[in-house]
Amino acid sequence: MWAYTLATLRHALRSPLGWVLLGVGVFLGWFGTSLAILALDSVGAQAQPLTLSSAHLVGVLFTLWLVGRALDEDRTSGFAAAADVTSPGPIGRLAGRWAGASMAGAALATLTGALIAICSEAPAPDATHLLSTSILATSLVGAWAVLLGTLWRGGGATLAAFLLWVLGHLPWGAAPFLEGLGGRALGAWLPGPRTAGSLEALGYTSAAVVGLLLAALALSRPADA
Repeated sequence: MWAYTLATLRHALRSPLGWVLLGVGVFLGWFGTSLAILALDSVGAQAQPLTLSSAHLVGVLFTLWLVGRALDEDRTSGFAAAADVTSPGPIGRLAGRWAGASMAGAALATLTGALIAICSEAPAPDATHLLSTSILATSLVGAWAVLLGTLWRGGGATLAAFLLWVLGHLPWGAAPFLEGLGGRALGAWLPGPRTAGSLEALGYTSAAVVGLLLAALALSRPADA
């Protein structure tokens, strides 16, 4: 598992896409907070969500790309095929890919949020809040990407996971989006914004991540199959 985690992290560091997403995210976040400063009296109330949403979008896109690319490469890799017939097999490979991509995405999201705060004059979210919400967001969307990646090729799985991320922004559990327990349960499993410091959000997200990874592992098979 850790070999795949480190390999994914090494690729994340070498990839120019991470730097491109970082630049785009910082610009969008700075531009959004600048407009908030000009248009609104309560700058802090608007600037922090703008910073978080820009940072999380960057982290999520990077996580999805890393997972999709890694799983596509594993399908044609002789090393992955050989490793899958040894312990822990596809389980370790998928878990390692998820862990590496999620950590890289969370780190990039946190860096993006910090740079937006430096570039703008608006109040920034607390560093712990930014890191914890980034971890929650990228770990869940990464688990969805791994699950869908066991069923489809990287492009289709990445797009489907991103569409789920968009759906996760809807107010599930409140009318008209499945009001009640069913809607709240669906919202807990869909990737989307998470509230830091909430044990309920942490518990729901952790359960969803574990459940999705277990489903992916149940569907996994050797890379050359």
